[in-house]
Amino acid sequence: MESLSQDIYFWQLIHYLVCHEGMSLIQVADNEREYWLEKEDSKETTVIRIVRKDFNWSNMIGRDIENLVIRGDGIRKELKSKRLKIYNVYVSNYLPIDSSYENNNLLEKVFITRNKSIKISSYIIDGEKGDQFGVINVSEALNVKLPRVNVNQHFLNVEEIQYYRQEVLSISDQRLKKQNALFTYGKPIFTYILLVMLIGVFAVIEYYGSSESLLTLIEFGAKYDPLIMEGEWWRFFTAIFLHIGFAHLLMNSLALFYLGSAVERIYGTTRFIMIYCFAGVIGSISSFAFNHQISAGASGAIFGCFGALLYFGVIYRKLFFRKIGVNIIVVLLFNLVLGFMLPVIDNGAHIGGLIGGFFASSIFHLPKHKIRVKQFLALIFTTISVSLLLSYGFSTNHETETTHLINVQIAQELLQRGEIERAYSLLKNAVDSGIDIVEVNFLLAYSEAKMGLLKDAEKNLLITIEQRPFLHEAHFNLALIYYEFKQYIDAFEAVQSALELEPNNQDYQKLRDACAAEPRSYHITGGIPVE
Repeated sequence: MESLSQDIYFWQLIHYLVCHEGMSLIQVADNEREYWLEKEDSKETTVIRIVRKDFNWSNMIGRDIENLVIRGDGIRKELKSKRLKIYNVYVSNYLPIDSSYENNNLLEKVFITRNKSIKISSYIIDGEKGDQFGVINVSEALNVKLPRVNVNQHFLNVEEIQYYRQEVLSISDQRLKKQNALFTYGKPIFTYILLVMLIGVFAVIEYYGSSESLLTLIEFGAKYDPLIMEGEWWRFFTAIFLHIGFAHLLMNSLALFYLGSAVERIYGTTRFIMIYCFAGVIGSISSFAFNHQISAGASGAIFGCFGALLYFGVIYRKLFFRKIGVNIIVVLLFNLVLGFMLPVIDNGAHIGGLIGGFFASSIFHLPKHKIRVKQFLALIFTTISVSLLLSYGFSTNHETETTHLINVQIAQELLQRGEIERAYSLLKNAVDSGIDIVEVNFLLAYSEAKMGLLKDAEKNLLITIEQRPFLHEAHFNLALIYYEFKQYIDAFEAVQSALELEPNNQDYQKLRDACAAEPRSYHITGGIPVE
C-alpha cells in the first residue's frame, strides 16, 4: 500500500470509529499521527490507540509498547478507572520483522501489567496483505465492522484526509460542548437568593431573640414534635430556613454555595427549587420520625443536593466519576460518618434529605429528557414511602424523656420572659411523667410560687432539697414561702441553711434579719401553720 493510501485509511479508520461507532476522541499526539479514542459502550474502560507509521520501525515496537504502558497509566488515572484495556492499532507500510523480539510475537500476545491495571492488545493493518488480514483482526477485537482498505490507486485523493480530519474534529468538538453543557444548563440564581434568605432570616431571629434560644426557634418555625402532632405541619417546611447559631449558618451556607450551584447548573433553576424544597421537607419528616429533638437548618435540603448529584451519576456514570464523582462521594461519606459520631447532628434529617433529593431528581429528571414510565414509577414509590414515613412519625410516642427535657429548657426561657403559666404547664407535665431531673421540681416550685400556689411550691422545694441539699436557691425560696405563711422560725432555719451555702449573699442576710425581728409564735405541724 502506498503512503498516501495508508494516510487516507488512517483517517478513514478514525473517522469511522468516531462518526459511525460513536467513540470519543480523548487525546491527539505526535503531530496528529497518533489518536486515542474511547469505546463508550464498553462495560470496562476501553481505549483504542491508532498510530500511523510510514518508515521501517520494527526495531522500535518493543520500546513503543513499554512507553505505551506509562502513557496508558496516565490515561487510566485521567479517566478515573482502576483498570484500562488498550487496543493498540498500527497503520503502516511495513511489517515489523525482527527476530530479537521472539519472532515478532509482540503483536500476537496480550501484554498485562503486574498489577493487572493495564491490558494491551496490539495489531497492525498493512496493505501488502490482500486478504485484509489486519482489518479483520481489529474488527473482531473491537466487535465492529471496519471499512476495508482501498488498494485501487485510481480512487485515492489527498482531499479525503482533510475531509475526514475536519469531520472528526468537528464531531468531537460538538460532543465535548454537549458534554460540558450538561454542567452549565442553568445559572445559580436561586442558590444566591437562598443564601440571602438564610442570612436575612438569621438576622431577624437574632434581632428579636437568639438563634440559639429554643423558644425563639420554635416561634419562628423550627421542627418541634409536640406542635407538629397538634397539626402544625408547616414546620416541616419553615425549619429548613432556620439555623442554630452562626457556625451552623456558616457551614450550611458554604455547602449550599458549592453544592447548590452545581445542582442548579445541572438541573436548571426550576428543577433545583423543586428538588431543594422537596428534599428539605423529606429531611424534616425523617427527623420528625426518628429524632425528637428540636431541629432546624438547611442540612436536609443540602443533602438533597448530594442526592441530586448522585442521580446524575446514575444517568452519566463515567462522566460523573471523571468530573466530580470522587470528591462528591468522599465529602458525602465524611458528613454521614460525622453525623453518626456526633449526637448533636440530626442524621435522620441528613439521610432523609439525601434520599429525598435522589428521588426528587428521578421524578423531575434532568433537562431535555423525555418523560418516561420510570418517572411515574418513581413518583408512585416516593409518594408511598413519604406516606409510610409520616404514618410512622405520627404513630411514634413523642412523649419521651428527651421531649420533656426539651420542654424543661423551654420552660426556663418562659420563666425568664415572665410567661409563668406556659412554663408551669410544661413543667407540670414533665414532673407528672416522672422525669428524673431535680431542677424540674425547683423550677416548678418557682412557677407555682409566682402563681400563688404556695403549698404546691413548698412541696416541690422540699423534694428538691431532699435530692439536692446543696442548692442554696431552694433553701432561700422555701424560706420566702415560710415567711409568707408567717412561719418565721421555719423561714429563719431555711434561710440560715441558704447562708451556710452562700454566706455573702445580701438578699439572704436581709431575709434572715427580717425573720429574726418577727415574733416567733408560729410553728409547723404537718406543713400547716398553727398558732
